[in-house]
Amino acid sequence: MSGIKSDGDDNFSRQETYRKLVPGNSNNEELGMKRNNKEYAAFIQEYNILSEYNLLRSQNLKGIYVIPSAKNPFIWFGVQFIRQGIFQGGVFRFTITLPSNFPDGGCPTVVFQSKIFHPLINSETGELNTIWGFDEYRKNNRVWQLIQYITKVLVKVDSKMTPVNEEASLLLETNFEEFRERAKNCVKESLNEVYSPSSEDPHYITFSPYDKELHGPIKQDIYKPKEGDNKAIGFSWVQPGSLQPFSKPDAR
Repeated sequence: MSGIKSDGDDNFSRQETYRKLVPGNSNNEELGMKRNNKEYAAFIQEYNILSEYNLLRSQNLKGIYVIPSAKNPFIWFGVQFIRQGIFQGGVFRFTITLPSNFPDGGCPTVVFQSKIFHPLINSETGELNTIWGFDEYRKNNRVWQLIQYITKVLVKVDSKMTPVNEEASLLLETNFEEFRERAKNCVKESLNEVYSPSSEDPHYITFSPYDKELHGPIKQDIYKPKEGDNKAIGFSWVQPGSLQPFSKPDAR
């Protein structure tokens, strides 16, 4: 499974708010509500968040699902599938929390619910050290870049990383086999927890075990050869009905 979770805007339970019209005049007759700076700022902020998520969906990011909470647009749920590297096979859950004054306020906070033994992840809180990738998070930085960073640090663990987990950093540099073993344990633990939801939010990303009766027909359809799959592809540079190249005249 891969890609950003994309169920379309109509699946947002907060769509009534997201789909409001920006005020068109000073009387604010279109919205039918009092115009004040605080209310207007909150209104524009929701548009900024939706715009950020739509931009995220347009990126070709592999092996990851992300979607904002149905109850709180400042909290985004994510699941990362690791396809290579020392954590290969792991399915790690995380949340992204946007600053209250987004798009200002610096880098969003990333916290893993899955236990990951990693130099950049706090062993107590699960928070990812984002400073190593974003020493100064500016307003023109994007959340999709942060998600790209999440994938990068899990796929390629670098001993030069500025650690928040000193034990992981030390093992990575002095006893790689032990570090690898700890990483494998994290992968196993993540797979044991993948089907156990920890939130009742309607947008929380859930998975169900393989059911042959339910998923079998879909699997067969995926692997079934499509019409035209066996057709020859490419150009022929030989005479029809022979192995004689077009560029070489027939021997008489």
